[in-house]
Amino acid sequence: MNVCFELPSLAQPVALALGTFDGVHLGHRQVLAAMHEDARNRQLPQWVFTFQNHPAEILRPEQAPPLLSTWPEKLTLLTQAGLSQGLEGVMMLPFSKEFSQTQPEDFVQEVLVKRLRVAEVAVGFNFHFGYQARGNPELLRQMGQELGFGVKIVPAFESGGQPVSSTRIRSLITKGELPAANQLLGGPYLIQGEVVRGQGIASTVLGVPTANIRLEHERKVLPPKGVYACQVRLPGAEALRPAVLNLGNRPTFAGLTLSLEVYVMDYDGDLYGQSLEVYLQQFLRPEQRFDGPDALKTQIQQDILRARAYFQTT
Repeated sequence: MNVCFELPSLAQPVALALGTFDGVHLGHRQVLAAMHEDARNRQLPQWVFTFQNHPAEILRPEQAPPLLSTWPEKLTLLTQAGLSQGLEGVMMLPFSKEFSQTQPEDFVQEVLVKRLRVAEVAVGFNFHFGYQARGNPELLRQMGQELGFGVKIVPAFESGGQPVSSTRIRSLITKGELPAANQLLGGPYLIQGEVVRGQGIASTVLGVPTANIRLEHERKVLPPKGVYACQVRLPGAEALRPAVLNLGNRPTFAGLTLSLEVYVMDYDGDLYGQSLEVYLQQFLRPEQRFDGPDALKTQIQQDILRARAYFQTT
């Protein structure tokens, strides 16, 4: 699959899904599905156009929302959602102040038509684009009629009588309602990051080697501190492995900074410098302070047993 971090010039007409896609949740997947359908009907290559950063970070930094997905996570999720449907490529452009000055009509004519040669475009009902967000789905549809490309506007997708939105999912995750959030996401919540060296406490003191994951963005949405059953995809692997995640400050060892440590069950290998995909499945217990390493070591073994039992019944 092609991944473009700059605007390409495509050689043939395409079907395009256009949006921010933070979290690539069920609502976003309806937009992707609409694009897939148009591509199949007209035998067109399938592409996604999105951004590395949330536009609000540039336009309204003081109001920019926390992120459900960093750009590597978004790329992972889009790839997973699109591979079975024949997705040919993803354009993952940086959203800049200069780009925000583009008039919506110029974006359609110069980018969508001339550079990307769109034949079909799918967007969500609330999609806005161009200078001062003046562009909207109806303008896109009108220009499509004038310039010869089709536009499919996807209505809000509802679950539980409410629209599925990134805002709704962010709230669920921060409140610790992980099963409900995962249902709206269409799969377990992804945290992806590079394995970095920690203090070595887990392996040398507690006897449980863990991978310390570096969070890629300070505004990444996180659930409450605690221990979680999760699944991990190791670099180059297809299958997910059961694991236990600890998210917190390590109060037993007077930790001051937030850490994210993953114990991958039945695995013994060097993961330093590699990127892991961690999929949160089930909350096991809150973060707590223990009297010493021995008490914590006993609890960790209980956490592992609980996680194993969870995966055996799911």
